[in-house]
Amino acid sequence: MQKTIIIVGAGVIGACVAYHLARAGARVTVVDADRAGATAASFGWINASYFLNEDHYRLRSEGIAAYHRLSETLSLPINWCGSICWEEGRLEDRQEALTRLGYAVERISDQQFAYLEPAVGVPPKLSLHLTAEGVVEPAALAATLLQGAREAGAQVMRGVRVIGVLQDGARVAGVVTQAGELRSDEVFIAAGVGSRQLMEMVGFELPMLHRPALVIKTAPVAPVLTHILVSEIGEVRQLPDGALTMPAAVGHQGDDADHVVDLRQEAEAALARLQALVPDVPLTLAETVLAERPMPGDGLPAVGPVRPGAYLATMHSGITLAAIMGELISDELLHGETNHTRSWLAPYRPDRFTPSGISET
Repeated sequence: MQKTIIIVGAGVIGACVAYHLARAGARVTVVDADRAGATAASFGWINASYFLNEDHYRLRSEGIAAYHRLSETLSLPINWCGSICWEEGRLEDRQEALTRLGYAVERISDQQFAYLEPAVGVPPKLSLHLTAEGVVEPAALAATLLQGAREAGAQVMRGVRVIGVLQDGARVAGVVTQAGELRSDEVFIAAGVGSRQLMEMVGFELPMLHRPALVIKTAPVAPVLTHILVSEIGEVRQLPDGALTMPAAVGHQGDDADHVVDLRQEAEAALARLQALVPDVPLTLAETVLAERPMPGDGLPAVGPVRPGAYLATMHSGITLAAIMGELISDELLHGETNHTRSWLAPYRPDRFTPSGISET
């Protein structure tokens, strides 16, 4: 029998799960409030060089492989350009750790760097070239996935806010929106930082870190950067329209600041650092974007059932993990936990935040 699934959230995670579910024959409805979310403000870096433990590395590495699998059925806005890293820290230790894990990494000299990225004013004496990494245009990725889901039969409801849940006894049986009720066999919540409030509606307490991210964009310039640059002044890349973009926080992947002190001052300081990186490229600040990163309380993804009929996925970085989550979550929503999904998702179940496990009431 065709399974009916409501997806709350049309960011990259919700969109990728919708795509896989619709292609598998599920009756899918994506409900989205059309508020600015993490996807629109994401830097777009797909990588496994940043990780919190070896299980996390393994998941992120498989996330890269999953994008290549997804590219066999969809034309994705991804550039596998690789990254060059010379941020603060012991690069030799990082190279050793990544090599031990089997990651593609090469140490390069300042002369090699200058050949690869001639616009950078002072080439680092030593840097790491990470050739397996890429960058995606996040909004375009979500739109591509949603279009693929629609073509496979999914429906998308924009501007529809979820204000409650329907219950049949202990089971979540749908959602209540400001436009009426929607019943389903499963509700999949992929609403980013909004997931915490939705979890309260189903009686599950989800601890979330407050991690605002300020991202700047310059006015477009001629092509000057080829790779993602993970530098001592921050992470930098060039967008398809020519703009340079970077998070205002140095070390954005591991940034644990819980507030932005002065938006304009931090944006201007980031622009000054960026200008010093590429001194011969005249830069002007064109846009600043402030968004919340959806980060569970321990920094790791939270993926799995929270009540019968209700399934959660929230994480940073959703960009790196979207493709693999699309595969695994759609499988579980249709068939339940399997040995395959358990092997990837066991460390990330939401019930780790509740000593008694998932409540049935």
